[in-house]
Amino acid sequence: MAEAVPGKKYRIIKIDGGCRLNSRLCAMGFMPGEVFNVSGASMGGPLCIMVKGAKFAIGRGMAEKIQIREA
Repeated sequence: MAEAVPGKKYRIIKIDGGCRLNSRLCAMGFMPGEVFNVSGASMGGPLCIMVKGAKFAIGRGMAEKIQIREA
């Protein structure tokens, strides 16, 4: 997800994290198959994500563990 471009829609394919990370992301609505869009991204900083009508900031380290494709 770290390579996601603001303004585009993406689908979550897989989350490559441990149980704790998966639980945290699931609680926020990030699950395989879910569609989201990136509303903002700063160079090297967090990504602003909209999923299920809620806005979240995801750090680059966490974003690198989420595999996506364009929706």
